[in-house]
Amino acid sequence: WMVYNGEIYNHDEIRRDLEAEGEVFYGRSDTEVVLRAFRRWRQSCVERFNGMFAFVIWDDMEKSIFCARDRIGIKPFYYAFLDDNFIFASDIQTLLSSGLIEPQADVESLFYGLSFGVAPRPNTCFKGIRALEQAHWMIISSGGRVHKHRYWAIPIGNQDTAMTEAEAIATLEELLLAAVKKRLVADVSVGTFMSGGIDSTTVSAMAAKSHPGIKAFTLAFKSDRELNELEQAQATAKLYPMEHVIEDVDDESIVGHIEQMVFCYEEPFYDISPNYVVSKLVARHGIKVVLNGLGGDELFGGYPYFSWRYRWLALKRMRLILSIARRIPVVSHLADRLHRIAATESADRFAVAVRTFLTDLEKRQLFACDDVDDLDTVEAIHRLYVGDDVEFSSFIEAVSYIDLVNYIGNHHVYRVDKFTMNFSIEARLPFLDHELVEAAYRIPDHFKIRGATRKYLLRRVAEKYIHRSCLESRKKGFDLPTDRWMRGWLSGFVRQHLERLAQRDEFDATTIFEIYRQWRIRARSFRSIWELVSLEMWYEQFIDKGRSGWCMAATHLD
Repeated sequence: WMVYNGEIYNHDEIRRDLEAEGEVFYGRSDTEVVLRAFRRWRQSCVERFNGMFAFVIWDDMEKSIFCARDRIGIKPFYYAFLDDNFIFASDIQTLLSSGLIEPQADVESLFYGLSFGVAPRPNTCFKGIRALEQAHWMIISSGGRVHKHRYWAIPIGNQDTAMTEAEAIATLEELLLAAVKKRLVADVSVGTFMSGGIDSTTVSAMAAKSHPGIKAFTLAFKSDRELNELEQAQATAKLYPMEHVIEDVDDESIVGHIEQMVFCYEEPFYDISPNYVVSKLVARHGIKVVLNGLGGDELFGGYPYFSWRYRWLALKRMRLILSIARRIPVVSHLADRLHRIAATESADRFAVAVRTFLTDLEKRQLFACDDVDDLDTVEAIHRLYVGDDVEFSSFIEAVSYIDLVNYIGNHHVYRVDKFTMNFSIEARLPFLDHELVEAAYRIPDHFKIRGATRKYLLRRVAEKYIHRSCLESRKKGFDLPTDRWMRGWLSGFVRQHLERLAQRDEFDATTIFEIYRQWRIRARSFRSIWELVSLEMWYEQFIDKGRSGWCMAATHLD
């Protein structure tokens, strides 16, 4: 018996292999393929799957439960052990609605999570609730014995230095085209997200060549040139037989939805996500499957800090100056961040430090307890995902690895899945096809970043498919004008929630309002403030309700 969430893109190929071994099928679904593959090959079956999946199989012969999650962690899997009970679900809300769990904050996980917008998996911000790690399976015997195994790892240290540029271009193009085509196969309507940036626009262009007439969805920010990529998206759309659907984002797109967004996040987060807005737009047009360009930046050096190796080394020579600057209020936040980056001892630790927007020093001041005094976010991530035995072949490889396991695997794929599924849409991510990921780590660094050009190789492939303006435009990212809104129509909302948070015994009011003051004078990013706003909303929506509140909510849903 199986409970299954996801999609196996190579299920026809696996079906043929199983039939050759004597299996008989009664339908055409990938669900039956997964179940029979487990029966035939046991836990090694997951190594044959190309796709996104989270599933649980009850083995009546062995009286055991087999749980598995895909290599990148695209499909979520949460669970808890309670006395003699094992409960699991695709989201935390469902576990709480069982009425078996008292929702409580896990202070250590919350401490780490406030630096990234999500607790590093397998931890969650909820005490007793865990996430099955990406690329893992787990067997639970009827007697309660648990065995967990990692069946796949990102293949570091395998750069093919003999690879030519032409070979690299051909490899990436072939695998990306194949990944897009696999994800276009569906018995429901398929569309694409197309921001106007290189990644999603390339995916949309490739999809349109294989699937003429496909709907491509773009969010426009006509009142905010810093975020607007509409012109670039329109220029590419005109090159293909696609139906281009555009929606202008304004205050009205967000008003009334913020609480639902936080509820979807399930943990405190540092921004208001455009994924909610575009997913709502896609659902309105009746699309059930949508392709997304997530992963291009992380695999091919798209972020500025991929080129910061020499800046990092320069910062190390400035540690004394930065240590002194941390005591100067107007620059304390920036100096503290730079000091923590400078103090890192390896490239993977650098990649963690550069991503944290609330530093450990600030978080220790924020939490009104001693439990966090010895916690170290950078070292915690290193222990979880790297360890002392792993050796990266380069700075870029280390940064890419941390981005994939921590930023993509913990946060980004879940946010995309959560918001799309909120509107009954399945998101598919061609760049995160594991065969493409493996190839990306074989490609030498100098094809990813060349001089001042980031994503050099991906640009060489993309130039065959998208309008030149997309390649020439400055990177803007898929974001909302959250900072401007927080200083405008959301200012009262922000202040109100910070005041509520300051009244909680768990947090220090002085620190909260000092962080707020620094943001007001533009001495720090809005993300620190929104993280605190969503922290208060998270407490209200999840922790304050208690077990009885969640039981009532579940009864209401029934």
